[in-house]
Amino acid sequence: MLNNNSFSISNRLFWSLIALFTIFYVRVLFIVIYGIDASIYASISAEMIETNNWLQIFHKGNDYLDKPPLHFWLSATFFKVFGVNTFAYKLPSFLFTILGTYSTYRLGKLLYSSDIGKLSALMFYSCFSVILINQDVRTDTILVGIVVFSIWNLVAYLKTNNSWNFVFGFIGIGLAMLAKGPIGLMVPVLALGIHFMIKGEWKNIFKWQWLIGLGITAIVISPMLWGLYHQFDLQPSKEFHLSSGIQGKGTSGLKFYFWDQSFGRITGDNKEWKNNASSLFFTHTFLWSFLPWSFLGVVGLFSKFFNSIKSIKNHEFYTLGAIILPFIAMSMSQFQLPHYIYVFFPLWFIITGWYISRINNNGAWLMFLIIFHHFINLCFILLSIAVCVFIFPTSSVLIWGGLILLIGLLVYFIISTRKKEHLISTTAIAFSTVMFVFAFHFMPSILKYDAPSNAAIKSIELNPNRIFSNDASSLAFDVYSNNTIEYKDINKLNEFANNNNYIFVKDDYLDLIKNTYKTKAVYEFDYHAPTQITANFLNPKTRKSTISTYYLIEF
Repeated sequence: MLNNNSFSISNRLFWSLIALFTIFYVRVLFIVIYGIDASIYASISAEMIETNNWLQIFHKGNDYLDKPPLHFWLSATFFKVFGVNTFAYKLPSFLFTILGTYSTYRLGKLLYSSDIGKLSALMFYSCFSVILINQDVRTDTILVGIVVFSIWNLVAYLKTNNSWNFVFGFIGIGLAMLAKGPIGLMVPVLALGIHFMIKGEWKNIFKWQWLIGLGITAIVISPMLWGLYHQFDLQPSKEFHLSSGIQGKGTSGLKFYFWDQSFGRITGDNKEWKNNASSLFFTHTFLWSFLPWSFLGVVGLFSKFFNSIKSIKNHEFYTLGAIILPFIAMSMSQFQLPHYIYVFFPLWFIITGWYISRINNNGAWLMFLIIFHHFINLCFILLSIAVCVFIFPTSSVLIWGGLILLIGLLVYFIISTRKKEHLISTTAIAFSTVMFVFAFHFMPSILKYDAPSNAAIKSIELNPNRIFSNDASSLAFDVYSNNTIEYKDINKLNEFANNNNYIFVKDDYLDLIKNTYKTKAVYEFDYHAPTQITANFLNPKTRKSTISTYYLIEF
């Protein structure tokens, strides 16, 4: 089935596909911030500018411990440059995606060849989950790019003994730890450590230079450690609540960072961090998040594993080391979310690129893969059309024109390309139809039902003195209005129910507000959580039953 056939992807095809998917990345830079997590992170970043306190993290004036500060530092810096807006919040993540794509190329080239590096980078850049986390921005977007950057530089140091690669590798580990915690250290350690042990490179394990590297990493994370120590460890009687529901009194900021935040979720040390996900949760998560390369990724990983066992001497284990043990550990975790596994996707794409390069150009297996992917590609096309015809019907010339153009481009590549280039080009272009509809039509349609962001944008033209709410979903006001949302008990608004003050509430409280206080105007907004899309919501016939209503009420 496999041999050592070379594979070359032309520069013209590579850069054309990179440019095509860049259009979708640029588009999602301007899609509004939605969901509780992203809104919290943007709100914290905006508050950081207001307080000018960069080493101790606060949210609504309350101590915040859940996430390390790098994401907030970057967003706050870009807010200062571009203003508090969607573009400024998302741009750092896109830049780190570019860094991750380049680093994937360099690592693939270093371990195998330039062509495998290019193919790996292209698949990473066109992956659904990577585009998704550039839209719904979390700390993981930054983490993914930094981790592969650090692994590339450390492997380059081992191969070339270049001091700059050494320094950049450990700076990268420090930044990764500032982005997400100890996992930023663990993935590179496992990648290198498992490779050293399997290959019997014991001298590399005990290199004294690693101590200098850890010192570099310690310097990078020291501002965060200083902030945690002074904000929490020096004030053990301080009471606060973490977003996970954990009581914060007596919490050590350093212990939480180095243990509870990451390892505590695996061991289940804290009962609050359990969501009853099955041990197969990340298996089926991988199948949709790795699209459109999921099948090739699964086959490639198994092929790499079994080929490596047969001939340890002829294989590297940096990639497998960064994937298999973390995947197993995360699958055993008491608390699982889809984006946890994205951190080792760049390494997985390098394995996938290696696998594709070895497929026999003239074999039956390549023909099977092409036929199989044509079936998947047809499903992508039908899904794109279904969204535009049935789920959110549109007559937009832009949407239909773009869709027809991409389908025409797909037909061109089906006719004009052959063999492995045919497999790659047609799969990427067919999937681009889904991403085009997703970025330009589906998400804008979904976000018409995001009451918090729509109400916040509406409040700009209303120019209220203050805005109140009793609902955590209202954080978009901190980003899109000129007001920081204030949380108040719905039954204790007497002193605040003044002229040109507003309250944002769910429909449950509409009658109570109108019957208790004198109101001037009521603005209505439909709501369905953009992060919790259901079949009933997607069905236009049942959509109404899934929608609740929020109101922006002027006193």
